[in-house]
Amino acid sequence: MDFRIIVVSSLFLAAAGLAGGIAPFYLRLKEGGLHYLLSLGTGMLLGTVFLHMLPEAMTESGSPILVLVGLLLVFIVERLVFGGVSHEDTHRLIGLTAYFGLSVHCFIVGLGLAAELEDPITRTALMASLMVHKLSEAFSLATVFILAGYSRRRALNLMCLFSLVTPAGLWLSYLMLGAVPARWGGTASGLAAGTFLYVALVDLLPEVFHHPKGRWKTLALLVVGICLIWALLSAGGEPGHLH
Repeated sequence: MDFRIIVVSSLFLAAAGLAGGIAPFYLRLKEGGLHYLLSLGTGMLLGTVFLHMLPEAMTESGSPILVLVGLLLVFIVERLVFGGVSHEDTHRLIGLTAYFGLSVHCFIVGLGLAAELEDPITRTALMASLMVHKLSEAFSLATVFILAGYSRRRALNLMCLFSLVTPAGLWLSYLMLGAVPARWGGTASGLAAGTFLYVALVDLLPEVFHHPKGRWKTLALLVVGICLIWALLSAGGEPGHLH
């Protein structure tokens, strides 16, 4: 693998993640606009779960039981372990859970990327698909931070670190090419899918439709978010299957 390809790929992936992560915090939207932004981000998260993570969790390298494990773990932590905390603290816990789950998933994607970049025929399409996917994941995560009430400084610091997760996996894979078990990808996707399935359905959807006004617009933005992920996966192939 050419060292320059690794460097350029890492820079592009980091830039995509950073762009998606900081955009929601600089749109200068009022409360209603932030609510609609959360609707779009929730749709993108649902699309990522059902069209990207769950299919990978059902492959030979994954296991459907891990989806259930991930879902139950979040339920236990949120409802049983921290069941007595305030509503605001619960939202912050959701943010950390989503951040951890998506970071693990993106790191595993990076681990499987080095070998795929060796093919010059598919390299450009693969990188374009991954960059848009990385941007959408970061955008969805940023909307969760908005829901959680994180300060802009703290959220941006976390998003900067998140933008480096996939490049870190890519560099580790480059240095240890062939040493990463393929089953890790399915394992990470299964746990992450269960985590986000719970967060999206139990925490985010009720929040998105909490206000009675503008529900049809909210629903439309939710569908748009799902369609964006579907269009990405259809146009660029399934970027999660890199293992």
